[in-house]
Amino acid sequence: MDQAVVAGPGNIYRAEVLFRQGVDPMLPGRGVGRAVWSALWDDLVVLMAEGVRTGRIDTVRAEHTPEAMGRAPRVDDHGGEVYVYRRAGLPCLVCGAEVRAAVLAGRNLFWCPGCQPSSGV
Repeated sequence: MDQAVVAGPGNIYRAEVLFRQGVDPMLPGRGVGRAVWSALWDDLVVLMAEGVRTGRIDTVRAEHTPEAMGRAPRVDDHGGEVYVYRRAGLPCLVCGAEVRAAVLAGRNLFWCPGCQPSSGV
């Protein structure tokens, strides 16, 4: 959560990239190994470039879009199709577990306990 370390992605991309990589949002930064860090970074680069190109934040993979899943599109003032951001209490699009929310360091966290297992912290 320390923006002196990484700043810019914002709350939506942070929640979504952690979900996409299966990382517990409670995991301290010092617990993120090189391989996980690289995967997070690489995914952010792709997602953010696509966001600039389209002018919206869409983070769901093709197989989880409303069209592919036969579900209604997300309705939210932030727009875009996402896995966990602002979806607390709803079922995960991947595993069906209830998406959770909490506050950490004054920021809202959103995650799926099924797809992002606890790191034990």
